[in-house]
Amino acid sequence: MSSSFTCLIFLLVAVGCYHSANAQVFTLAQCPTVQVVSPFDADKYLGTWYNNRNYFAIFQAGLDCITANYAKNSDNITVTNTGFNIITRSKQVALGSARVVEPGKLIVNFPGSPSSQTANYLILDTDYESYAVVWSCSNLGPISLRFAWILTRDQVPTSTIVNKALAVFQKYAINVNKLKVTNHNNCPA
Repeated sequence: MSSSFTCLIFLLVAVGCYHSANAQVFTLAQCPTVQVVSPFDADKYLGTWYNNRNYFAIFQAGLDCITANYAKNSDNITVTNTGFNIITRSKQVALGSARVVEPGKLIVNFPGSPSSQTANYLILDTDYESYAVVWSCSNLGPISLRFAWILTRDQVPTSTIVNKALAVFQKYAINVNKLKVTNHNNCPA
């Protein structure tokens, strides 16, 4: 085995262990250049969003009926992510915080995860009323670690809304085939 291949395997394992609380989508390419929503109105973004689809993330594994609620809290935003275990139907809640650092760029942190000091939640597009396209990407040598979410205000959005959001990812050549649809059928009240 070549030393460069061994180093790459070590990097993948080390990064995978360090980021296992965050995501599992690695790509053998650098992060694409993207543009975020600007100007960005954080107050319009507040409220409940339904997780329509996303790249696999370990912290969402085994959950359906996933929502994210953003609420103003002084200078920060409180983030409340909720989902229901697909087997036990028990409610899972993760409380975090967010801060807008530039228009369309936020730092989002959750207890127990490595704390970010740079924008790790990029809003590529939103109309504030029906959809938001969220992206995060970190370059790690020759690979990148990627998150992608489509959030919607309606639990079951129209195909027009979903297609509009998918087109944003496609514009930046972001793979939409890895997006997994979140089940929102028979969700507990």
